[in-house]
Amino acid sequence: MILTSKLAFSSTAHPNTAQMSNIDIINNDLQAGNQFIATKWDQLNRSVDMFFTNQGSLTSENKSSIFAYTSFTKSEGAKLITQYDFQLKFDLPNTTKKLKIVIEKQQDEISDVLSDNAVSNNKTITKDGKNFTKTETHYNAGVNYFLSQSKYFSSFLHFGIRLDLPLNPSLKLNMEKVFKTDYVNIGLLQKFILYRQEGFQEISQLSFNKKLNNIFQVDLINSLVWSDETDIFVLRNNFVLSQDLGNEKSLSYSIGANARFSPTFFYDSYDTSISYRQLLYNTWLYGTLAVGANFPKTDHFKDEKFVQIRIDVFFKK
Repeated sequence: MILTSKLAFSSTAHPNTAQMSNIDIINNDLQAGNQFIATKWDQLNRSVDMFFTNQGSLTSENKSSIFAYTSFTKSEGAKLITQYDFQLKFDLPNTTKKLKIVIEKQQDEISDVLSDNAVSNNKTITKDGKNFTKTETHYNAGVNYFLSQSKYFSSFLHFGIRLDLPLNPSLKLNMEKVFKTDYVNIGLLQKFILYRQEGFQEISQLSFNKKLNNIFQVDLINSLVWSDETDIFVLRNNFVLSQDLGNEKSLSYSIGANARFSPTFFYDSYDTSISYRQLLYNTWLYGTLAVGANFPKTDHFKDEKFVQIRIDVFFKK
């Protein structure tokens, strides 16, 4: 009788566990792992903040996060390129309201500006407007100090240093302004960048944004860049049509063109792509599939097709 009672109790004490499938167990483990990393990162940031101020902070005040991704890109006639990256954001709300600490892969702002906006980390454009494939990986530790923040204007100084030898400190001034109108939103961006090794760089951007309805949005982005390394002005025009499919799904259609002033003005490459982005799991795992083609003048504007798969993971408390 006692044995029967014990068996009956053990079979009903955890009914949910008995009914859970392998998929449910995997889902729970994934969610628990994400929250564990996010919680530990949040606790570390709070400890650093309390060390400097001897004062705790509310959970809602701390916006520290970790972002990581991996991508696989295959271009026509080329080998498969696998890339990965991560970004650590420190938020110390009590230490200062204007200070943000970031550890991330060293960005080449000019190459990023001149590349296909719908496709991340594919074949990109160098500072002089020529195609190349990213191979080197360096990481920077930096501090963003916000000079001014409002709804339509922000400016900040960034000081960073590369985390390997030789040391390459940098200083950046970033200013952004948005003009809201009934017809279109106009954005202005100006960046001045100074590297110890590469020298001075400048990025100017004029963008137009229009939300057509609840589904479609168009962006026209015009960028002009210059650097000490090349002493050449490069212009990019990029048109992007974004389509919201609902349920955390979206499509982006992109057409771009790059021009150089060397010594006269001429367009030397074009690109086009379609990318599909979707939330894969919970609120922190995203996937992107992109297909497109580049048309460089150096190859008589012959199309160079590519396909890319990318996975993004966010860890945030």
